[in-house]
Amino acid sequence: MSTDPNVPSENLLSHKWDRVISNFVVKTGLGLSAGIVASALLFKKRTWPIAIATGWGFGVAYADAQRVFHPYHVPGVQFEKQKPSV
Repeated sequence: MSTDPNVPSENLLSHKWDRVISNFVVKTGLGLSAGIVASALLFKKRTWPIAIATGWGFGVAYADAQRVFHPYHVPGVQFEKQKPSV
């Protein structure tokens, strides 16, 4: 992310949403895929591994979205106050 004051806030928000949506699609898809494989290979084609793995992927994507939009909730992150420009 850029902290350049010349970048409009709409562009910063757009980049954040792009990242969040792409993470959601990728991580939920990977969870779904892993659930299907686990269901087929290990659990005699039951549906609960698919649901659990998909939910896990969605949860990871949601947690990452929280970090993208609210970085002050991440432990160890500190923000410095900017001095007013004259």
